[in-house]
Amino acid sequence: MSLSFRPAEELKPDDVCAFLFAGTGSAGVPDLVSPARWSPAAACAVEDVVDAVQEGLPRTGWPSLRAILLEDPGGYRAAARAPGVAQLCGYAASVAVDRALRASGVQPVYAVGQSFGEIAALVCAGAFAVADGARMAVALVEVLARHGAGGGMVMLEAGEDAARVLIAAADAPEVVVACLNAPEATVVSGPRGPLEAVLSAAARRGVRAAPLAVPYLSHHPALAGAEAEWYASIRAFPQRPLRVRVHSPVRGRAYTDADDLHRALADCIVRPVRLPETLRAVHAAGATLFTEAGPGGALCRCARLSVPEARTLAPLRDRRSTGEPAGPPPGGAAAGAPAEGKAAAGISPPSGREGDLHDGR
Repeated sequence: MSLSFRPAEELKPDDVCAFLFAGTGSAGVPDLVSPARWSPAAACAVEDVVDAVQEGLPRTGWPSLRAILLEDPGGYRAAARAPGVAQLCGYAASVAVDRALRASGVQPVYAVGQSFGEIAALVCAGAFAVADGARMAVALVEVLARHGAGGGMVMLEAGEDAARVLIAAADAPEVVVACLNAPEATVVSGPRGPLEAVLSAAARRGVRAAPLAVPYLSHHPALAGAEAEWYASIRAFPQRPLRVRVHSPVRGRAYTDADDLHRALADCIVRPVRLPETLRAVHAAGATLFTEAGPGGALCRCARLSVPEARTLAPLRDRRSTGEPAGPPPGGAAAGAPAEGKAAAGISPPSGREGDLHDGR
């Protein structure tokens, strides 16, 4: 990307922006060097966010985020092998890009968080402090590791109804629809054995499918205990008035200040994500430009598939805001596609090595 890139140059005078936040740790190696080069104000914004996220991490057992995200990004992959590092770096990248975009003249009117990208979306909207969002993400990683072991997730190149047909054909009632990312891209979640049965059923019926590198359940009703535990651990963080309108693909509506947003976040553990409906609602409400707040461009791709007339901007991927072919649904089983599926699904692989596949980075 050219160092002369200026995000505001991609806007039309009457654009209304919706920022899209992928699930924590789901979009490969975060690139915060590029937005730090947009302008001195953007650089300051990025550094402030990285420092605030570091403040929210335990004092021991974690790397220096400044080191692996800004000073020596080549050390990121090794550091991200430790549990939780990829998730927290993904969260830091989302909030940092949000702040850098604002410092560069791109202001959000709407925010959409996919899966646990809702943490970053609510931080974007001012509902929670940056450091508290980091503390929430740390607690989430710990809770899912304890409660979701023995499960996993599979991306199907199929719509929700077709995914349910495959689950029935596999005689795998323990498997549920977890995330609908685009009209023909669905993630299912369940125990490993039943998931293997779903993969076999998909192969028999010619449906492309790929397991995701996620060693636990997510968006699954069996995680009710995890939901309650995470809610108890985050409910003390102060909730502030919303300054940006946040639409939730889990709740299926925009949040208000009357909502218990801690409870709303906890719902993400057990309830499914339906992203296309939310993207259409945000577009109908007036958004003209969907902007990826974070690495990659998978959510912009979901927006184009769900709202064909949508304009998009993925500032850390390229400068194209219109006219890019949609291509196959995110997360299809073509070579290299599972990582794109993770980004589109808002999945949070614990190893941090998913960037080896994502977008070739």
